[in-house]
Amino acid sequence: MLGLARPRILRARIAKWGRLSALTLIVLLYPLPSGAVAPFTDHDVVIVGAGAAGLYAAYTLDNLGYDALVIEARHEHGGRIGSHMLGDVRIEEGAEELYGSQNNFVFDDIKALYGTGAQVRIFKGGSTQDQLISMDGGSTCWADTGNCYLDADIDKYWAFSSDVWTHDNDPTDPLVSTYLANILGVGPTNRAYHLYQAASPAGEYGTTVKRLGLRSLSREGNAWPLSERLYGLGPVGYRDALDALYFGSLVPNVVYNSPVTVIDTTGPKPVALDANGVYHYANAIIVTVSIGVLQAEIIDFIPDLPAAKVTAYNTIGMGKGMKISLRFNNAFWNEAKMMDVITEGPTAQCWNPGKYQVGTADHVLTCFIMGENSEFMEALPTDAARLNQALTDLDQVFAGLAAPAFIEGVVNNWSADPYIRGSYSFPAPGTRPGGTTMREVLAQPVGSELYFAGEATHNTAPSTVPGALQSGERAGQEAHGQLGGPPSPATPSSLFSASTESGSPPLDVIFTDLSTPLATSWLWDFGDDESSNSQNPSHQYVVAGTYTVSLTTSNAAGTHTLVQPSLIAVPEPASLALWLSGVAGLGFLARRREQRPVRAG
Repeated sequence: MLGLARPRILRARIAKWGRLSALTLIVLLYPLPSGAVAPFTDHDVVIVGAGAAGLYAAYTLDNLGYDALVIEARHEHGGRIGSHMLGDVRIEEGAEELYGSQNNFVFDDIKALYGTGAQVRIFKGGSTQDQLISMDGGSTCWADTGNCYLDADIDKYWAFSSDVWTHDNDPTDPLVSTYLANILGVGPTNRAYHLYQAASPAGEYGTTVKRLGLRSLSREGNAWPLSERLYGLGPVGYRDALDALYFGSLVPNVVYNSPVTVIDTTGPKPVALDANGVYHYANAIIVTVSIGVLQAEIIDFIPDLPAAKVTAYNTIGMGKGMKISLRFNNAFWNEAKMMDVITEGPTAQCWNPGKYQVGTADHVLTCFIMGENSEFMEALPTDAARLNQALTDLDQVFAGLAAPAFIEGVVNNWSADPYIRGSYSFPAPGTRPGGTTMREVLAQPVGSELYFAGEATHNTAPSTVPGALQSGERAGQEAHGQLGGPPSPATPSSLFSASTESGSPPLDVIFTDLSTPLATSWLWDFGDDESSNSQNPSHQYVVAGTYTVSLTTSNAAGTHTLVQPSLIAVPEPASLALWLSGVAGLGFLARRREQRPVRAG
């Protein structure tokens, strides 16, 4: 817990058409003295995180007529989706693979928008797309068209890729590394160990075999709903496509550079407080941050989340991960044939993203570095050192041709981002016990006001963009089911003013109702355990403190509340005299303040 002193939170809502405008109106018509009302916004739903899940939750709610605000900690939206150019080749910083149309609406939507051929099949294997495997210090073989099948250790690796999905009913959930060592005799010193780490299962699941649970991995793989066909998006970046399809109109509803530090649902209206000191009130809050952020507990939930949910997010794994992309002056690899290459070093697995982009002339390799390989790279002192390590690993495979051809490179380290903290979720031991899975527990709402989405909450397609999008849709629909629909236009929008906002006790304040349309009943909460049903009440504050005031108005169309945090400031009675009495008085005041009880509304 952060122990943050905060005003008491009460239920509030301004009508959809004028929430931010109404707040601006309050500030313009009734200037606030320094230290008075805290900055705040008010919406139907607040969504924490502007990744794929958060934005699709907002898209779902916007289509239903709700006013949804998305709060993003970073300077841009998209989460682990984004791209930039390296030469004339587009580099995907995070998610890159598009799954086929099976249980994946985004595939068909992209096809409808950009046309047939926009999605190019990748990683399909065969004579035109083959995998190059490096063993024993740079000896290589082609997986489909070469002699890899003559190597017993590679054969065992391929056999494991089939066997790993047969452990659904195992009595325990051991680490994959334990199974490899004890049953298959493959430990860290085995000449083929890097295949399990760089490719499947560890690299594929964004982690290391030392953290994957064998039974959970098997159950998750057997529950997989998406196509095994993988595609690259040719004409635009992945985030560009999602923006064009769903998110572009929502960007004005995203507040950037605003990491949420507190989510409080103890009052009648929940609130998300960001690091800039802004209170974001709503009738429901949807949390879509990554597993890494939940595990780091950088958001203070008040009250604490249920123990089962904490256990869930601490059980599900979050892998270390980065992508390194390198541009060269020539393709020293077999550009027509090579689908990808598995290196023996921490650079792990690399491929040519230009293979699915039409008209590129530059030569680029992107390397996918997960788990312990990522940890090794992250421990290097600089990005230059990481690029040099990648060149060393590629030189080993390609007989020293990589470093001389190198032009430039870029490192995207997901783990170093404080608001992502890793690659994506994976099935650690215990993730999928019998019955309810940890992913299902993580996805469950808390009460009627707090909801959860994100790729880690998808029970069958985690670690994917389709899974993240579908989780956002689910959470949006859950909130909609509880709220019952956006507010009617005839519902009053609560607005009010105070005749004064600061002064020594006893402080008399006249509150004036400015709500529209006309309300028929009023309920004021003055923040000091006193209330009133009058339309324009007078109230006296007799104890020093800072007070949050709320007004709930009702008519036949509905009810809503406006909360103004820290609106009334009542200093200690002697403060002004002591301030004017000079240095001695200031010293006495400091001692006095140390002794007085703190009242926070």
